[in-house]
Amino acid sequence: MKFGRVLQLRAIPEWRESYIGYKRFKRLLKRLPTAQSSGSFSPTASLSLREPSELEAPLLSGPYAEVEALFFAALDDDLRRVNEVSVAETESIETSVVLATGGEALLSQEEVAALYCRLAKLRSFMSLNATAVKKILKKFDKNMAGTGREPQLPSVMKRVEAEPFSVCRRRADGMAVELERAMPPDKVPRLRQLAQDALKRAGGGRESRPNALPLALSLAAGLVVALAPLEAFEQADRPEAQRCLGVLVATVGLWLSEAVPFFATALLVPVLAVASGAVPPKLVHKTGELEQAPDIAKRVLNSMFNAVILLVLSSLVAARVVARCQLELRLAAALQERLRKQPPLLLL
Repeated sequence: MKFGRVLQLRAIPEWRESYIGYKRFKRLLKRLPTAQSSGSFSPTASLSLREPSELEAPLLSGPYAEVEALFFAALDDDLRRVNEVSVAETESIETSVVLATGGEALLSQEEVAALYCRLAKLRSFMSLNATAVKKILKKFDKNMAGTGREPQLPSVMKRVEAEPFSVCRRRADGMAVELERAMPPDKVPRLRQLAQDALKRAGGGRESRPNALPLALSLAAGLVVALAPLEAFEQADRPEAQRCLGVLVATVGLWLSEAVPFFATALLVPVLAVASGAVPPKLVHKTGELEQAPDIAKRVLNSMFNAVILLVLSSLVAARVVARCQLELRLAAALQERLRKQPPLLLL
């Protein structure tokens, strides 16, 4: 899994706006000018950390020094936000740790466990941000390879180690050890498990696996509706209609409970429809026999996917590829570079 996705899943909700803007920096680096094969460096764009809605604006020519200054100014701004959260939370937690680990032990075991979980969230926040800085600097150095620039990773990471959030990170590690010592040895494994569970509930791992209980309840409700002796369907002699209602109940349950991702629920609909017998078989003209399950499945899928849908999806994929590679920005920059002395041609 890419780090950008990991950062999104593991981010603590109350501090989400204070994390390093990893994806924003990646968008910036994708638009950085690269070194030519001769080793010379010819920038073609002046970049800004704009919002995604503004990325379609054409590139403007500008010096590389402006690009570098913009990158590190944004990094300094993000580090400032990380420092503010880290220092404030560390000082708050440190006061409570003194109460928990002092000679009189003024906090109960339940309060110590809650404090340990809060500390685990803070440690996760600082650790993820440190990793984000390291990874984005590696990408920066990789994009600048061959330009004659010295790698920035060693010097910047040395400065990051002296940042307040790095100091708070080391203090937080020490506080975690103190809280574990304040608990009975047989309670420490349970304490660590509680901290892991708190991190998962806060953001990480929620999408990694389906929720078994809502999944089972939704499918069971659909099965009950499909097989229950309902008088209305029995009198009409339409068992397929009742099974279709069961599929609808199961699908609505999965959507409401979010037991599985929405796309997985959508893909389950044709599977449940065929497996439950909700789709009545048709008579095959060539053989004079009723359709078998594989033929029914093929017919259901064919009704959900045709040439028009393929054309629309292909257009969306092509548009996504162009946006992902920023081909329109590169083309605009190339035209501007070649025609900058001929404005009429550029307008055409």
